[in-house]
Amino acid sequence: MFTSDEKGIIEPNSDLVAMALAVIGCIIFIALVSHVYDVYQQKSDIVQHYDDACSLAELLKTDPVFTINDRPDLIDISRLESLSSEDIDNLTSRYNRSFDFVFKFEALPYYSKVIGTAEDEGICASVPVTIKLNDVREVPGILTVKIWEK
Repeated sequence: MFTSDEKGIIEPNSDLVAMALAVIGCIIFIALVSHVYDVYQQKSDIVQHYDDACSLAELLKTDPVFTINDRPDLIDISRLESLSSEDIDNLTSRYNRSFDFVFKFEALPYYSKVIGTAEDEGICASVPVTIKLNDVREVPGILTVKIWEK
């Protein structure tokens, strides 16, 4: 049963270490590739939702609920202060897509108002606006919209 020629005989356990290293390397490679893809998917979702937040901010910027009738580019602070919960519900239902949103008007240091309640995490976009403080004074401001998935 045994031959005296030992040139072709290998130990049965000698390639187990090499095989284990190859398997571990493949597992690490697959885990790394799946993690990179997951991060890429998250970043592309953020970019897509940022575009949604920007377009919503542009729509709210010229919404007749906030603006003056003869100047649709001017946010009236008296209209912001007189918003009722019904007006906010109408805005939410009009612009409600696959996400919820809140928005904030700022004209620092004169005025800042957040309309709605927000989740902790979300995607924000800001657009410049002009806010009418009174009949004499108009100041530059910022409209910030924060969106999150329902």
